[in-house]
Amino acid sequence: MKAVPDFWFEPAPWVDGKWRRGTEEISVPNPATNASLASVSRADAGLVAQAIEGAEKAWTDWRSRSPIERGVILKRTAALMIAKREDLAVLLSAEQGKPYAQGLGEVDYAASFFQWFGEEARRSYGRIAAHPEAEREFFVEHKAIGVAGLITPWNFPLAQGAKKIAAALAAGCTAVWKPAERTPLIALAMAPILEEAGLPQGVLQIVPGRGAVVGKIFAEHPAVRVLSLTGSTATGSALMADAARQIKRVSLELGGNAPFIVLPDADIEFTAEHVLRLKLFVSGQVCVTANRVFVHESIEREFLDILSQKLERAVVGNGLSDHVDAGPLIHRQACQDVDALVSQALTAGARLVCRNASFERDPSLKEGSFYPLTLLSDVQDSMHIASHEIFGPVIPVLRYKTVVEAIQRANETPYGLAGYVYGQDMTSCRAVARELEVGIVGVNEWRPLKAEIPFGGIKQSGIGAEGGEEGMREFLCTQVISMPKPTWER
Repeated sequence: MKAVPDFWFEPAPWVDGKWRRGTEEISVPNPATNASLASVSRADAGLVAQAIEGAEKAWTDWRSRSPIERGVILKRTAALMIAKREDLAVLLSAEQGKPYAQGLGEVDYAASFFQWFGEEARRSYGRIAAHPEAEREFFVEHKAIGVAGLITPWNFPLAQGAKKIAAALAAGCTAVWKPAERTPLIALAMAPILEEAGLPQGVLQIVPGRGAVVGKIFAEHPAVRVLSLTGSTATGSALMADAARQIKRVSLELGGNAPFIVLPDADIEFTAEHVLRLKLFVSGQVCVTANRVFVHESIEREFLDILSQKLERAVVGNGLSDHVDAGPLIHRQACQDVDALVSQALTAGARLVCRNASFERDPSLKEGSFYPLTLLSDVQDSMHIASHEIFGPVIPVLRYKTVVEAIQRANETPYGLAGYVYGQDMTSCRAVARELEVGIVGVNEWRPLKAEIPFGGIKQSGIGAEGGEEGMREFLCTQVISMPKPTWER
């Protein structure tokens, strides 16, 4: 069992380089045991406004610094995170619930964004464009937009923060970060790391607080020029409406309903292993997880047999324990929500293939928020479990007859975040992938997201992108300067 390290930070808002106390304290529990990890001070409206104003003051200096200098600080942050990866991973596992190995992976993934944008900072190129008048020319420049309001979720509390922070700071913006109410500790743990990396005071402010309070201030405060949210579609819609009053730019990564299409020629053993990895990852609490697994009728029985054997061997337990494959859900209400979807599906005719409740063997977990790994077959498109984001360790298998039918059904959703295609004929896989109405497709790959490429959804899954060269553009505006060409008298 991994022990939570002594905190190297204060459980309180980080504003202008100092720990500040709010007016309200909340307990942060370990979802595996419900035991309290810490009492965290929340930022009230006044402190959030102070953080925004501090970031606005810091912006004048930060945007004027060389992109290379900003990049050095970001890359130094990445190196410091890797040096402290074990402590960060344990804190992640304790606060969020995911297994320690997944916590290590998230630390590495988060650090890769600081490294990538540390390198990308120097590549915010402008250009000189031709003017219709021969004696003039255009200078097209990309400039930092201003203060960024960043709102991140509890399922990837470190990585989602890193995506936004690194891109904003590389662009020359300053930022105010509101971590999820359930997972503020890992965000606060980053403050001393960024300070040690050389980030000036006020460039990044960290304000744990109530979402309704902080989101409203971000939308209304005139100094905040761009809002970046990762969260539910309902939250994104509300924030977008509030931001519209001041015509603020928004970048939204929202809900999903990812199809996972298993083609008739797929390697069943390999595919079943990847489906299970995807659903064990953060116990299915991932916006890009396989929400609907479409399996061709000719291979369905074999696929279910192999997948059920693998599922039954998995270990569900405390993420801080050794050899655990999946941890708890974030809270008890999440378990109830997932169970309601499963119960409705079973009532409507779905079949329970198998369940894995291995966590029940450990009496220390009786107060935790665990849900059994569950495999369902005979799932229909009309069932709520096929049309709603499950956000739990449930694998619903839907049978199909033709690939054309599978593609059509896969696209019959208002969401378009991610999709997966598994098969051995790469020409067919590529053709199917191109037809899916989603932002990213993994072909025989269950985790295609990387710092080097853009990630974002279409339809009700979001606006904008994170990662890649596109990720920094969310925090840049364009200015054109029309100038006379210099002349030389001969």
